[in-house]
Amino acid sequence: MLGFLSTSVLCICLLQGFGNNAYKQVSVLRAQVAADAAALAAASNSDGAARAFAERNGANLVSVRRFGDNNEFVEVVVEVNGMRALAVATDSW
Repeated sequence: MLGFLSTSVLCICLLQGFGNNAYKQVSVLRAQVAADAAALAAASNSDGAARAFAERNGANLVSVRRFGDNNEFVEVVVEVNGMRALAVATDSW
């Protein structure tokens, strides 16, 4: 009986660990999708559009930075459930 109980407790702990890891992985993926969308919106429109696209994808816009010789590149950082993602986009071909 003790062996069954200890095995059950071990299985519960492992499943809880896998669940927490899966939650973090989903948050990272959601953050990356939101960062990509926000960076493209900022490059082609404005920072307001970047914020709107981030929020539509369930993320908070942390920062928008423009850089390059003519500020043609946009770097966006977003956060979803404590997980951050960065994306860079440009509108120049």
